[in-house]
Amino acid sequence: MTDADERLAPPPGYRALFRHPVASRLVIARGVSELGDFVGLAALLLLAYDQTQSVLGPAAVYAARALPALLVATVFSGWLDVPARRTMLVGLSLAGAALIAVPTVTPRALPAIVAAGLLGAVRAAYSSVNVAIAAEAVDTPLRLPLFGLSAFANQVGQVTGLLAGASVTVALGPRVALLADLVSFLIAAVILAGLPAGGGKHRTARPPATAGVRTIAGHPVLRGVAVLTLGTVLSGALPETLAPDLAGGGWRPIVLAAAPLGGAIFVLVAGRRAWLGRVGGQVVAVGALGGAFLLASALVAGHAPVWALAAANALIGAGGGWLIGAQATFARLAPKERMGQVEATIVASNIVVAGCGIFLLGSTAELFGPAAAYLAAGVVLLVAVLVTRPDRLPGATA
Repeated sequence: MTDADERLAPPPGYRALFRHPVASRLVIARGVSELGDFVGLAALLLLAYDQTQSVLGPAAVYAARALPALLVATVFSGWLDVPARRTMLVGLSLAGAALIAVPTVTPRALPAIVAAGLLGAVRAAYSSVNVAIAAEAVDTPLRLPLFGLSAFANQVGQVTGLLAGASVTVALGPRVALLADLVSFLIAAVILAGLPAGGGKHRTARPPATAGVRTIAGHPVLRGVAVLTLGTVLSGALPETLAPDLAGGGWRPIVLAAAPLGGAIFVLVAGRRAWLGRVGGQVVAVGALGGAFLLASALVAGHAPVWALAAANALIGAGGGWLIGAQATFARLAPKERMGQVEATIVASNIVVAGCGIFLLGSTAELFGPAAAYLAAGVVLLVAVLVTRPDRLPGATA
């Protein structure tokens, strides 16, 4: 099935989302989990810094999250579609609570780093199975609002959770913030335990680790959307990376937060619009994102006011919000029985490409200036649009 095979009706409002027995629990559990995750992350970052008295401590917390997540999304991805998905989500939530309990009881740098790494694996598996349940049990018109509201919860949880977690850690110590994260895992497990049982589908065969890659590569629409996705995540962290170099004083936090704020507003609005569920709308959004990067490059090169750069970063963040449309397309076109592994393949690819991309673009900024880094990001996105040949994607011009 392609975009041309199915005329997408306008998504219903968010009220319909909360009336759905599966979608409502998924989004509420996601909101609780995201807030707790970032409260806990702030505590782990500050704990690692206080214990090591070096920025290498927080850096190790971030780095530790990447490799286990990558292993789950590649080597162990075949297991994601085998157990019952409700059982899998509840089990992952309980595993997260058990892992965060270790640095809660023993607030030291090494337990914090180890827990952060294993929680990265739990988070990757949880996200993949979450999307698989949405693809299997949530009707197509509701998926875009579901992914949009989930992305909004991520953005808001990131800002609110990091601020709250850091404040609580400074005022009361890391144990209190980590305990709050532990409680959020348990609350999410209770919410997810109320999901309806699966529709009798019995999954026993474990596919090979490459099944997700083959599924994507063998479908022309999924292949094209995957290229656009990787082009987007390659430069996703660029605005935050360059912000400290481009703004100082009171403008620095504004420039730093502009992209997440733009993304949060975009996904909340676009989640209720049918155009982003279509491949054609997604191609247009990626092209606009490339244009936003080129605009930021011109503003930096022309020494524009800092407020203008903040506005450009907000546009970049908004453009990156098109990824909820990519999620909806994958959930609609990928085989339902392999959706967990397909999503895990995208997660793994995003981890690798985002890490390599920010290193390359950061090096470009160091050698040639921030304007060159913004320019390179914009050119990569426009090339990705041309490489996917949107005129040949089924349904892209429907």
